[in-house]
Amino acid sequence: MRIDTSKRISHRDLESAIGTFTDPYPYMLHLDQTIEEVLLLLQSKKTGRRAEYFYITDHSNILKGFVTLSDLIYNPPHLLLSEIVDKNVLKVYEDDPLESGLQFLSHHQLLVAPVVNRSHRLVGILEMIPNNNHYFRQKKIHHKYLKEDVFQFIGFSLEHRKWNSPWMEYRLRMPWLLCNLVGGLVCALISNFFKLTLEQYVILAFFIPLVLTLSESISVQSMTLSLRFLHLRKIHWEQVAKRFYVEAKSSLLLGLTSALLIGIFYFLWNSDYRPVMGISVSVVASMLASALFGALFPILLHSVRLDPKVAAGPIILMCVDILTIAAYLGLNTLILMNFKYIVDNV
Repeated sequence: MRIDTSKRISHRDLESAIGTFTDPYPYMLHLDQTIEEVLLLLQSKKTGRRAEYFYITDHSNILKGFVTLSDLIYNPPHLLLSEIVDKNVLKVYEDDPLESGLQFLSHHQLLVAPVVNRSHRLVGILEMIPNNNHYFRQKKIHHKYLKEDVFQFIGFSLEHRKWNSPWMEYRLRMPWLLCNLVGGLVCALISNFFKLTLEQYVILAFFIPLVLTLSESISVQSMTLSLRFLHLRKIHWEQVAKRFYVEAKSSLLLGLTSALLIGIFYFLWNSDYRPVMGISVSVVASMLASALFGALFPILLHSVRLDPKVAAGPIILMCVDILTIAAYLGLNTLILMNFKYIVDNV
């Protein structure tokens, strides 16, 4: 039976053998048949099936390869299939679990794959049925969107299985929580290094959560915008440079606006103007640096063939927290201490 994407795949199904979900292959094509014979056979078969590949066997039903519809149309009709067959055929085994079969389909971006036994005899095909197949046909939407719909379903089914086990959830979630833990501990050490500044200007501590929130938010926004144009395997560095330039200008405007609003609130609360200078400068600097880092880091991950959607978020937040607390306390210390030095020597 085919796998219908309108129905959720249960965990029991994922553990079942692929052979349970195998459909019979409707075309019996052999190496010694000519293209003309195959075309006549296909015309006589009214299966209503849209076939991308035709699988070829020998007379012992051992899978030997495949041909495409283009191979059959654009080659002379007298040629044998053995002369045009592509032997690099991708296949799955009937006794493997369905989960591995779905991973195979998703990895190779296939809607159908031949199923063989351990003797490499063709026993059928593993095929996915899009849950909106009729909709796509009625609306005449491109076939690639239909495939994307199926692969999203496969990804969801496999991810859902992962999150069903407490131990698996722990293994998947704990490494990213460790990023936050390490970032928080490093921020605590940095704060301890600037404890004299915090003791003298206690008001700076009140704004730490706000500054961290602003930096984290703008870095996540930048990361999300960068991920939008990483859908291609090849990186176009001209686009990256343009994206970096636009991000720098927009984050600078966002930082200046945030600093202005903080300054207005500060003077409604406190009349000492010295700390607000350091707070404003550090807000602008930390937001600018966080935005640029958030925009660049996913691109770097993508360039080394790592998945930025998985790894970028927790690592960016950890680095941004450390960068922000260091910039905030460092710049405030520099500005306030120099201001005090100037006042004392005037």
